[in-house]
This record gives sequence, C-alpha cells and structure tokens, in this order.
Amino acid sequence: MVPLFDDNRNKIDKFSEVLQHYMLQSEQLDTTLVLAADDKSAAGLLIQRLPIKGEGNLAAKASMEDEDEIGRNEDYNRISILAASLKSEELLQLDPDTILRRLFWEEKLLRLETITPRFACSCSRERVSNMIRGLGADEVESILSERNDVEVGCDFCGQQYRFDAVDAAQIFTSIDKQVPGSSAIQ
Repeated sequence: MVPLFDDNRNKIDKFSEVLQHYMLQSEQLDTTLVLAADDKSAAGLLIQRLPIKGEGNLAAKASMEDEDEIGRNEDYNRISILAASLKSEELLQLDPDTILRRLFWEEKLLRLETITPRFACSCSRERVSNMIRGLGADEVESILSERNDVEVGCDFCGQQYRFDAVDAAQIFTSIDKQVPGSSAIQ
C-alpha cells in the first residue's frame, strides 16, 4: 500500500511539471517550481531565468552558442539544480531566509521588499458605464424594456451596479451636452 503522502507528492510533482512546461511554452521563461503541501499548509519556491537580451531570446535565428538562449544559461541551470534539491519538509518547516541561505550560500542574493497581498478591485461605476456604452443604445433600451434597470455585477469583488432609464440616457448623452462639473444635461 502506498502512503497518502507519496500519492500527494506525485500529484504535486506533476502539477509543478505542468506549470514549468506552461511557463516555457507560453512565456518563454525557464522556470523551476518546487512545491510542497501537507494537511496544514502549502509552500513553494519559484526560480525563473530572466533574459539578458529580452525579446532577442525569441529571435528565430538564435545561435546555439548563445549563452542567453533559453535552456542554456549555466547560472540558471546551477541555481535550478540547487532549488530542485529542496525537500518538502524543508520547504514546509523552514523560513524563507533559512532556505535561501542553505541553498544559495555561494550566490549573490538580492532580497526584495516583502509586500503583503491585499484585495483590490479596479471596478467602478464609470468603468461599468463605459462597458454599457459599448453595448449600444439599442441593446440597453431592449434591456430596460424587459426590466426597469440595467444591473451589472462585478465577478471579481461582487459589487452590484444598477442603472435606471435616466442613468442609461446619461451614458449615451454626449459629453459636450453636459454642464461642466455635473451630470446635468443642457
């Protein structure tokens, strides 16, 4: 009987392989991804080779001797091998500084400022108005004839925007016919 952890390890390794393949094929970036998870937490280490030449790496006639060619950079290969040696237990139990120090003690490291992720949505009534304007006046009138308002919900944050017939008319009133600094129409 195979232990549950080994089954999870195989799934995690396969997931890492799929993401690495995606990054190489879609983004043209060599990527090494080491993932670990248990029943309490998940952790990961992502290593990517940044191109020295930028778009030049994607040129059709790249030389095989070109050290910056995708998949051939020796510095990236060395760092990737070191990252792949990281054990699941280490990734789950050690803090990032300890992991970096253990793996890359001979490398010059630049640690960027840590930022805390936060939720932010860029939706606004103005952006939704522009989207409604893109539907066209006939479509909006059709919606208003079926319902008393046009309702739009943001799939990201859940904010609901409602536009009645007056609001919809304002959307389609040209800006030059509005009084400056207000929504009143001349």
